[in-house]
Amino acid sequence: MRAYPIAEGIHWVGAIDWNLRDFHGYETPFGSTYNAYLVRGSEKTALIDTVKAPFVPELLARVSSVMDPADVDLIVVNHVEPDHNGGLRDVMAAMPDARVVASPSGVKGVAEYHDGLAVDAVTADDVIDLGGRTLRFLPMPMVHWPDSMFTYCAESKTLMPNDAFGQHYACEERFADELGLDTALEQLGIYYANILLPLGTQVAKAVDKVLQTGWEIDVIAPSHGVAWRGADIAVAIERYRRWTAGEKRDKAVVVYGTMWGSTAELAVHVVDGLAQAGVEAAMYDVAVTPIAHIAYELLEAKALVLGSPTLHHGMLYRVSGLLTYLEGLHPAGRLAAAFGSFGWGGGAIKQMRERLEKAGFELLADDFGVKFRPTADDLAAAERWAREIGEAVRAR
Repeated sequence: MRAYPIAEGIHWVGAIDWNLRDFHGYETPFGSTYNAYLVRGSEKTALIDTVKAPFVPELLARVSSVMDPADVDLIVVNHVEPDHNGGLRDVMAAMPDARVVASPSGVKGVAEYHDGLAVDAVTADDVIDLGGRTLRFLPMPMVHWPDSMFTYCAESKTLMPNDAFGQHYACEERFADELGLDTALEQLGIYYANILLPLGTQVAKAVDKVLQTGWEIDVIAPSHGVAWRGADIAVAIERYRRWTAGEKRDKAVVVYGTMWGSTAELAVHVVDGLAQAGVEAAMYDVAVTPIAHIAYELLEAKALVLGSPTLHHGMLYRVSGLLTYLEGLHPAGRLAAAFGSFGWGGGAIKQMRERLEKAGFELLADDFGVKFRPTADDLAAAERWAREIGEAVRAR
């Protein structure tokens, strides 16, 4: 295990979780990383963040490739969630003389998570001198927990903002330009859509707060995925600006569940109708598409068109699961419409409309349903219905 230099005096010493496939309900088909950073001055050394508990040996092996872990002087807890703080006690055991610091809210969180463990608080007024290399701190409540904090090293022009600007992506590459900017930006969007979407206002304030400091930033080194450097920093910040501002394009996401194929057949014609109205459309079967990807597709979309057949007087459980997930993200400011099929009894469309409204969508007046298998006339009617939705999307 080796450390990876990411800036002058700073090494990445985190861990790669190649096998992670679920992050509290968010599918992670590419795994993730738990990033930690070793910042070395002429007099002291600091470890910024730790890792998920099972990965502490990997972190310590990487630190050992640079120095004896027992000689680390400071541990900074930017965030108390277990993927960053779960291994704290084991790391402290290997670094027995290290002082541990966190935001004021983080101090409370560490004590609650680790059975009364006491650590020191740092605020935006504190500066820790490592000897020619300093650390400054910006508590960032609700980006994305109350305890969240950014750490900045001025001499290396490196911002370590924990979960901000992160991605769940396991790879040996440590920078977006090494991985490929398009892949990194897509993963940035998937992470934002599934973790930070309901906190857009706080994220926007956090970005503004960093920009207002006047700090020079050559590297943004998040807690997951790859880091950003050079011109890629401006690109990543612009994506955050766009998403936090709620900017959307003329796009509708068509998502459906199906039993015998009738709702799936309707969905194809719904997509055709949207396209006829000049609206970009993406179609997904919720049975085979990760919900995390559907949430990402909704990030810049103006509308969700949701379909389900009726089963036991209600929608399919996978469609219900999607709506439960979206209720947590609360993707407000988007239109929604429901369609589906039924046999001897209906109920799915009414149920979907109620849940869509609860999730924060603005419902269009009409829905669309057919009994049993759709006829040619039904399919033509579905296209006309979807064209009207498309016109509403374009008028939005």
